[in-house]
Amino acid sequence: MSMDIAAHEAWFGQYVDRFLTGNAEHDGHIELKREHSLLVLGHARTIVAEAVAAGAMDVVSARAALLGALYHDMGRFPQYRRWRTFSDARSANHGLLGGRTLNEERPLRDEAPAVRRLAACAVVLHNRFAIPAGVSPRARQVTRVVRDADKLDIFRVLAAHMRPGGPRDEVVVLHLPEQEGQWTPAVLEAVRAGRLASYADMRCMNDFRILLCGWSFDLGFAASRRLLRESGRVEQLLAWLPSPEVAPQMAELRCRVLAALHDDRDAADCHPGFVEAPGNAGDAVDDSDAGEPVAP
Repeated sequence: MSMDIAAHEAWFGQYVDRFLTGNAEHDGHIELKREHSLLVLGHARTIVAEAVAAGAMDVVSARAALLGALYHDMGRFPQYRRWRTFSDARSANHGLLGGRTLNEERPLRDEAPAVRRLAACAVVLHNRFAIPAGVSPRARQVTRVVRDADKLDIFRVLAAHMRPGGPRDEVVVLHLPEQEGQWTPAVLEAVRAGRLASYADMRCMNDFRILLCGWSFDLGFAASRRLLRESGRVEQLLAWLPSPEVAPQMAELRCRVLAALHDDRDAADCHPGFVEAPGNAGDAVDDSDAGEPVAP
């Protein structure tokens, strides 16, 4: 099975073109998501290549991961056209919108059934707070690739709008206000404890910076953490937070985040032999019967 998805890349380009209107502001947001999707695909290629070379991923899962990466944000385009925002809280879940769009547009129709199911699963689950219990090891691995690759490029996109006092796009930063020296305790405490913070708890830009730093804990592949380290963007975000001299809590945050970023092991569930802990299969989703996602 080939890893060449050039035909899909061409189809995707034509799909995105349909959302262009000639309005510079509108089209700028559409082009932002086009570029993001292609760069996520690039990160996925790096992660997949290392996993395949290590014997940790088969070619079916590898192809599905690349397709899932390319199509992961298909729902963003109808989302922005209808609601003029990328905030799911202000509109609709863009992962589910992506699943519905895959059903309607059927770009995966000529793929092998296993590839189609795995890629569709990754599109629907890529933006979940956590991958649900019971997802099969193969589907979990593919979804992990897409989630990691997505996060890596989101750091790039957001860093351009997160410098205190710098230029910012309200759509990109989810309309959060800049409140110097302020943060929400629930967001900081989650990340200091090594957990992901929730978008729902964010109240200001420092919350968003802290939340992004916490993504270091959720990257599954060692290749992903290496790519993020090399980018220097986590250190940049940490530097834009209140200094440890002013806010001692930030010193512990920095230590926890940088330690996670230098962990060179893949997470256990990034391997096809992953066995879930007993008692966590009640919400089972298996790539053999999940099918393509149903429109919400």
